[in-house]
Amino acid sequence: MATLREIKKAFFALSQKEQEAMIKEIYGFSKDVKEFLNMRLLGDGEEQYIQQISKATESQTPKGYPKEISVREVNAILSKAKKSKVSDKTLCEMEWIAFDGYMTYLDDYGGGPEIYEDKVYDHLNNHLQLLSKIGNEEEQKKIGEIAKYLRKHRNMYYDHIWELFEDMTGVDMF
Repeated sequence: MATLREIKKAFFALSQKEQEAMIKEIYGFSKDVKEFLNMRLLGDGEEQYIQQISKATESQTPKGYPKEISVREVNAILSKAKKSKVSDKTLCEMEWIAFDGYMTYLDDYGGGPEIYEDKVYDHLNNHLQLLSKIGNEEEQKKIGEIAKYLRKHRNMYYDHIWELFEDMTGVDMF
């Protein structure tokens, strides 16, 4: 297998026309490559990641039947978004949507796969870290909204979530 340096050298050795043909071929290679190129080169497509994660974390079918959330799919969407270098604000929103999806599932169905509880914790942790990284007025407003949300979903299953929130924000939940 060739190194990246060798590939770059071979690519730049091509004529302008051959380079354009190669890019066209690469663009048509897969949907993921298209999304990646659009995001990286045009800054286009952050909204599609939000739509994908919203759809992946729905806990009901369109007819209202319970639907398990695919942890693998949610992780794959977040991973693609990170690789495409979406903005911290978009990633923060995506982490919140994932957190809310798992939390809603657990509340609506009185529990679920044990990994969902872990994912609730992980996504809230990631969301709070991104909020502090963004660090502006919006962060303070969002922390208040999260506190209200967590108080609304108060039960013994979420004590570790409350502790995480208190540790990261300094907001007393009791």
